[in-house]
Amino acid sequence: MTYAAGSFSIDQPGIQFPLIGNRWAVGIFFLVHIIFGSFTMGALVLGPTYEWVGHRREDPRFERYARALGNVNLKIFSLGATLGGFAVIVVTALYPKFFVALITIFFWPAVIAFSIWFLTLAGILLYNLRWDRFRLHKGAHILIGYATAATEHIFLFIIVALDSYLLTPRSGQGASAFFNPSYWPELGHRFVGNLSWASFFIAAVAAVYAAGSRIPANRLYFHWAARTSLVVGFVTLAVQIALGALFVESIKQGSPGAFHYSLEGPFAWLWLVQATFIAILLVGSNIYFLQSRPTPLGPILTGIVILAALVTMAPAALFPKGLFWLRYVALGVAVLLSLLHWLISRPRARAMTQDLRRSSQVTMAVTGASALLLFLLMGVIRTTARSDYTIYGVMKESDSYGVFQAPSKGYYP
Repeated sequence: MTYAAGSFSIDQPGIQFPLIGNRWAVGIFFLVHIIFGSFTMGALVLGPTYEWVGHRREDPRFERYARALGNVNLKIFSLGATLGGFAVIVVTALYPKFFVALITIFFWPAVIAFSIWFLTLAGILLYNLRWDRFRLHKGAHILIGYATAATEHIFLFIIVALDSYLLTPRSGQGASAFFNPSYWPELGHRFVGNLSWASFFIAAVAAVYAAGSRIPANRLYFHWAARTSLVVGFVTLAVQIALGALFVESIKQGSPGAFHYSLEGPFAWLWLVQATFIAILLVGSNIYFLQSRPTPLGPILTGIVILAALVTMAPAALFPKGLFWLRYVALGVAVLLSLLHWLISRPRARAMTQDLRRSSQVTMAVTGASALLLFLLMGVIRTTARSDYTIYGVMKESDSYGVFQAPSKGYYP
């Protein structure tokens, strides 16, 4: 014990992760955790919503869908939580000074965030393992589902505070640091983003299941699930794009240096990749609308969306001086025309589900994969915007290594 206590006074060098470096090592661990964690957050909201719609419409397909989402959550929640804990261990070891400084500011919120998982896990178990017990009390069962989703989103409510603080920090502790300039836009953006990418991904998985099913009834169900999921993913994507614009503006106002570094620095090309993925999702959705229910306007709308998407993806050098705003106009046009295409191509109520063509299955698979990559890329862009800071403008990465030293005697009780 004496040796362990004395080791903190030794000037030890920071741990350096081989080959990829510390920043990418931490980023990879967190991205893998986010895949499972964000999917769970989206699915916890979608599940009881589908169950409620199915109860209102007396359509058993919605309950089957909701139950399948519940079973997935039951299987992957612990994995996501474990990966999250492992990611925290990695960042604690590689950036100890940074982690201690951050957790000192957000200690009680962090305690609540990780403690809330006990309630979430209890809710997931009750919602899924007692499903049949509530068959005569659907309202109570749906309420349990939403309550479970609420506990998980308390975690999101808190974690976004830590994440946004890294990019747009505000001096002080408590509410001042918690509700920093980019907090609310990022919270809305991530909440809707979880619903969007999860739905697109579910559509891709359902399309694969439909292609592999040999039972006609199951094949039709998976086709219906794929179509429904893609529509939900598309509609929430339109909202996410709008909230993303607000999020970017909040970064511009809160940390203008980070904003300009991200758009003009060595990682500016990531924004073009992001625009490409958004274009794929919009074009893919339009192609699916055209394939599922052809309309006279469908080919025209799809063609215009493709042209607008190409403008959105174009490098800045191709725009005449002072006309870069055309990129954002093109994106807005693509979103609005895609919404119009969806509205005119919606199937009639209670219309019989048709088998998906092979081309439609490929469309869904590509959009589902692109939605996942887009979601992860947004996290990468947010991180690279900090340049060589771990907390932008407050702590450099080079200052984040080494054993943390208490500021003064008596600092801790």
